[in-house]
Amino acid sequence: MKPIESTLSRIPAGFEPFEIGAKGGVEKPAGGFTDTLSKALNDVNDLLGVADKSSADMATGKAENLHDAMINFEKAESAFKLLVQVRNRALDAYHEIMRMQV
Repeated sequence: MKPIESTLSRIPAGFEPFEIGAKGGVEKPAGGFTDTLSKALNDVNDLLGVADKSSADMATGKAENLHDAMINFEKAESAFKLLVQVRNRALDAYHEIMRMQV
C-alpha cells in the first residue's frame, strides 16, 4: 500500500472534484463548506427577521392572522435550534481533532 503523502503529491494543483449529476452527466459542485454554512446562516437570519416583523405586526395590530405569525415563530425557532446543533457538532469535531496525537 502506498503512503498517502505520495498519493496526495500527484494531485494537480488546480484539481477540483466533480460529481455525477442526476442525469448521468458530470457537474461541478455548487460550493464548499464555507459557502453552505454562510447560506445557512443567512437563511436563519432571514427567518428570524420575518419572525421579528410578525411579532411587531402582532403587537401593533397590523397582522390579523395569528396562525401565520406562530408559523413564522416556529420556523425561526426550529432553524435556529438546528443551527445551534450544527455549531455544537462542528465544535466537537474541532476539539476531537485538536486532541489527536500527531
